Amino acid sequence: MKFEKIALIFTLSLTGITTVSAQNAPSPQFPLPSPTPKLSSVLAQNLESSRQTEISRERREQALAKLLEGQRYIWSSSRMRSQMGGSSTARLARQALQKAVELDPTLAEGYTALAELSISAPPNDIEEAILLANISIKLNPRNFGAHRILARLYTFKSRLNDGVLDKTFAEKAINSWKEIAKLDPRNAEAWAFLSEYYSQTNKPEEQIDALRRWVSSATPIETQFYRRVMGGDGNLTPDSATLKLGNALLKSGKNKEALELFSQVVADDPENNEAIENLREAVNSVDSNSAALAVESLRQAVFANPTNLTLITFLAEVQTRAGKIDDAAKVLRDSSTRLAPSDKFAAASLQIALGDIFVKAKRVDDAVNAYQTALKVRGIEEMEPVADSDRDFTIGVFEKIIQTYKNANRPTDAKAAIEKARQLLGKDDLFADRQMISFYRESGKKSEALETVRSVRKRYPDDYFFLRLEAQLLTENGKVDEGVSLIKNLIEKKKIKTAANDNQNTEIDSAPILVTSPMYDDFNNYIYISTLYSEANRGKEAIDSANQAYNSAQGTERKLMARLVLASAYQMSGDFKSAEDTLRQILKESPDNPNALNNLGYFLVERNVKLEEAVTLIKRALKIDPTNPNYLDSLGWAYFKLENFPEAEKFLLEAAMYDSGSATIQEHIGDVYQKIGKQEQAKTAWQKAFNLASEKSTLERLKEKLKQKK
Repeated sequence: MKFEKIALIFTLSLTGITTVSAQNAPSPQFPLPSPTPKLSSVLAQNLESSRQTEISRERREQALAKLLEGQRYIWSSSRMRSQMGGSSTARLARQALQKAVELDPTLAEGYTALAELSISAPPNDIEEAILLANISIKLNPRNFGAHRILARLYTFKSRLNDGVLDKTFAEKAINSWKEIAKLDPRNAEAWAFLSEYYSQTNKPEEQIDALRRWVSSATPIETQFYRRVMGGDGNLTPDSATLKLGNALLKSGKNKEALELFSQVVADDPENNEAIENLREAVNSVDSNSAALAVESLRQAVFANPTNLTLITFLAEVQTRAGKIDDAAKVLRDSSTRLAPSDKFAAASLQIALGDIFVKAKRVDDAVNAYQTALKVRGIEEMEPVADSDRDFTIGVFEKIIQTYKNANRPTDAKAAIEKARQLLGKDDLFADRQMISFYRESGKKSEALETVRSVRKRYPDDYFFLRLEAQLLTENGKVDEGVSLIKNLIEKKKIKTAANDNQNTEIDSAPILVTSPMYDDFNNYIYISTLYSEANRGKEAIDSANQAYNSAQGTERKLMARLVLASAYQMSGDFKSAEDTLRQILKESPDNPNALNNLGYFLVERNVKLEEAVTLIKRALKIDPTNPNYLDSLGWAYFKLENFPEAEKFLLEAAMYDSGSATIQEHIGDVYQKIGKQEQAKTAWQKAFNLASEKSTLERLKEKLKQKK
């Protein structure tokens, strides 16, 4: 580190320190003297020379006095309000400390104090501080202060939290923090930094051991350096260590131990949302028997926080996972009843959670009853129009009721629920129309679905959703060119006039005021056209449209979306290399993009290559979006290819629960049932897929499957 210009020049010798004012210094005589050596070099030489001389008791006492004097100046300097005053006091401290180690060159504490001063006062020389601290350690290997200075400076130079770790300085920092931990086994800062280094150098066992020791360490008073390095994660408390330990255990596959740890944290601190989410992840990572270990802790947490909806629903989820569905139902019902008088919204939410649990258990009537109870608790009556404030809630509940009936293959009940929703929401609300169109599509009645869409569009010709839906249904009815034409017509109209056109002011430019409308957004329309062509198995047009979307895209996010669609078009057209290359490049630029993760995983599965990598990719996508039916289907299909049929069935059925209108999901379910000998269930699923499919080759494939004999 370069020295700044300073007002004083120190001339050091073995016998004393002479201070000469730079302003009054005599003019240099020729030849010019060599540059003044670093203080550390002079002191090191001084130390080496003193080894042959015995230091008297008097000099040792004088050295200690100067050390104390220097430390007093340091203390005073840190409390000075003016920069000049602080600088002057720091200078006096440095003089006193230099005198101390001159009197007693073996005084390790003097070098430690000088090292501290080198980084706390100008010229703030890190390299000098490192050299001085090393001298101190050479004299006294157990000098805690010197080790801490080195550990912190090496940590700073290793760029621990800056993204790219300097391995050379990281190793030095690790060794220094280890020395601190030897001297003070309960030093939280040492174990915290060691755990972070082990994490970044991929040493999970060492990381876990360091975290365990951090958990049992004393909470430090001084945490400023750790906070400065670690930023938002800079918390040295045992609670913070416990959460990090749990996550490290999860990452290392020690899921049961992590679950036990997080369960205890939640029981002790029911308001700790981070611990609750970590416990949820742990529960999802273990088998049902192990998941039951969390029940008692969650019961304690709910008892302490009886109005915490997150805890209540989580307890019910864990009980369900452990096979205790009736226990879960009781928790939700009792909590809903208790909350209803004071908080009808919370009580209704718990009824929704109850319905969701019954859906997963395939108890259809119980699920529908719970959803209907949610409406009643909320104060929504069957024969009265819904208030605007309750409209979104009502729509959400009826979506669940209708989907539950459709999944249970009860079309009559599904249609009745749609009509009841129409009655409650009013004839002008389009929710019932959307649901009826979806019902027709999933029943294989594509012509009726198209007719219904066109009927709605006569009333609402500018509704973008129904215009696109008509294009989709035209494609499903084998009329992709007609569907694409609907969207292409929008591209010709890029701007629309706003109402401001009607209020022209002669003092203002009379030209029409134009604004961009989502309906006439070239990018979105080309994206949609590409997907229509892909569904119709027309790869070249799909690729061309994706490229047009990319060319019209503005901004990184839209360009990325266009590349995702392009990769799908490549895959569908048989250009597997381009599809994979495109997705891998996207993941280099955006490693946590869930669509890219899922699509690459699914493409690998479809080609039956790199299946283990595919599972890893898809699981990463699901961690980001755990209820996405496409991701669930991808994982189920990957397990099918790996011949893990129980896991395949589990994830595919969950995918169908969230999206009953996917031909792909239904076909995959049928394939699983066929493999495990459930032929009738396989044909039921294939028939659903046939009703939903539109592409010719897919229909032919499904026809052949449906012809299979038992």
